[in-house]
Amino acid sequence: VYMEETTTTNAAAPTAEGGVKPESALAFTERTSNVRKIATTLPVTDELFQDAPAMRDYINARLETFMLLAEEDQLIDGSGVSPELTGMLNHAGIQTQAQGTDPIPDAIFRAITKVQVGSFLEADGVIFNPLDWQEVRLLRTTDGIYIWGSPAEAGPARIWGLPVVATTAMPENTVIVAAFGTAMQIFRRSGIEFAVSSEHADFFIRNQLMNRAEE
Repeated sequence: VYMEETTTTNAAAPTAEGGVKPESALAFTERTSNVRKIATTLPVTDELFQDAPAMRDYINARLETFMLLAEEDQLIDGSGVSPELTGMLNHAGIQTQAQGTDPIPDAIFRAITKVQVGSFLEADGVIFNPLDWQEVRLLRTTDGIYIWGSPAEAGPARIWGLPVVATTAMPENTVIVAAFGTAMQIFRRSGIEFAVSSEHADFFIRNQLMNRAEE
């Protein structure tokens, strides 16, 4: 259970000495978001862990990566239909900004302005699909000069001063502009936990192990 600010009334104004101070208002609506589990398994052989002890750490690292990618996908585009989370793109009431005939940077700036005007908050980040960020990174002037810096350099992963996160979890041709730091929060019941067992199907007699990761 959490509270969402749904109505904001800013009545702050100059006030004469002895005058009645104007009263602002905030209205909150109670929301409920179910805790969801993200999990995966991976079978390996006993021999793999015995012959290459470092493989256990490698397998755990790979499973952690799989988990983080799945979590990222859920936070961005989860449908909200059990057992999925409700991702940012599927929350009711979010603002949208069509690109239309605008270049991508222009549409992003318009979205930044919408965040500022619509919520009194400052956008502090942008999420791109890597293919869409590629289009921005390769923008050039009519003289052929790369706007986002020379190909010899890494170039700034920023747009209009905001940091850019490029992830495949973001649907192509869609961008999220938001005040992530001030308007969003992730609640976790537990972090990623790892477990290994041979007690699965006929794994014991086959010298196999099932690795499990979940959060």
